[in-house]
Order: sequence, then structure tokens, then C-alpha cells
Amino acid sequence: MKDFKNFQHLKVNEKNFVLEITLNRPEKKNAIGSIMLDELMKCTRYANKNNLIRAVVYRATGNIFCSGLDLYDFKESNDSISLSEIFNQLHKPKLAVVEGDAYGGGVLLILCCNYVVSKSNIKLCLPEVDRGLFPFQVLDALIKVMPAKKALDWCLRGSSVSALDCLEMNVIDEINDIDLEENISNWVRTITKKSPNAIVSGLKSFQNIYVDKKIIGKLNDELHKLKKSDDFIEGIKSFREKRKPRW
Repeated sequence: MKDFKNFQHLKVNEKNFVLEITLNRPEKKNAIGSIMLDELMKCTRYANKNNLIRAVVYRATGNIFCSGLDLYDFKESNDSISLSEIFNQLHKPKLAVVEGDAYGGGVLLILCCNYVVSKSNIKLCLPEVDRGLFPFQVLDALIKVMPAKKALDWCLRGSSVSALDCLEMNVIDEINDIDLEENISNWVRTITKKSPNAIVSGLKSFQNIYVDKKIIGKLNDELHKLKKSDDFIEGIKSFREKRKPRW
């Protein structure tokens, strides 16, 4: 795909049945803005159409895996594409390699993957409630892997959770500080040996069972309402001024 070379916020490499996508905006802590959203969706469409791609691996440059949605871009954006939609529509096995902390939308990216490998020193955080927002899409993804009450509590508290706790909560599948690359290779090797048609069919069926577009639509409606609230205005202002919000 020639477009890969023109991407601004992603590095994409296709090799041995694997599409490796690297978030490449380290100067902004790999924040997901409208440009990155568009590039991620292009990758999803390309992978779905290309029968030679049997697995997708997500990585990141820099010491932060992803700081979530770009709040400077997000405030004015009315993009119809949601972050969860990009990954839910990708019917190829997805692996997230987490070597840095993740926040908000970055946690959603991780949750949308079928397998997650991380370093032991990383943390996942949901800071939306400190910005006048709520992690609606993250909550929807969390309740698919852990008890709903615990998922809601994490979203309400907006706290940071260690890799070990994430492992116990079923958010992370494996922690590896010694031979991470071997871990990745083993997962890829296992996946690419299986029937690609059977896997695609299984992932599509899983989406039909567990991904409710009506619910996601309602959650996005609530998010748009919050974007017009005084709390969000104050949350963004305090974020830019590097101070605590005054609700």
C-alpha cells in the first residue's frame, strides 16, 4: 500500500503475513488525533482486504505507548469514526505490545486487541473524569473482560493501574521483561499457522455477538453532550494550564 509511506503519525511495515503498525508521534506522547484516526482506519481497511495479512501487531515509539485522544484536536473534532470502530471492524488477530504507559484512548486500543503483552513497569490510566469527560468506549470494552462493577469503579476513580493488576483484571495477557520479542514471535507463529478463513469468520462472529452498534452509538451521543459542557471547557483549560480543575 503506497499510502503507508505518506503516513504522518504511523509507521507501517508488512512482512511474513504480519502488518506491524507503530504509533509514531512521540513528541505528543502518541496522542490520537484526527490524522492518526484516519491512518488507523486505512490500515484496518487494508488488512481486511489483504488475504496475505493474517495478524496485526500494534506498537509505539517513545516511552509512552499512547496518551489517548488528542484533547487539542478532540475539542473541535466531529469525526464520525470512533476509535473502537477502527479496531472492532478489523477481522484479523490483533496483538498489542505495550512498552510504555497508556491513557484513556490508549487503554481502549489495548482492550480492543485479542492479545496483550507488556513490560512490568507500565501503568494504564483513565484520566477522563479529570477532564470533564467519561471513558464511555473504554467502559464498554472493559465489561467484556472483567466484572462490570470493577470496570465502572476504575472509570469513576480515573486511577492508574499497574501491569500486574491489569494482568489479574484480564486487561493484559502476559508480562515479559526478558524476551519480549520472542514472546511476540511465538504468538505470531501460532496464529499464522492456523486457518485464516476460520479465524476471520470467528472474529466476525465474535463482533456480531459482543459488539452492539446501538450501545456504542448511544455512548458516543453522551460523549458529544459532554463535549459541550462547562466541565469539559474547564477540564481542557486546566489541562492546558497544567493545574487542577475547578468544578
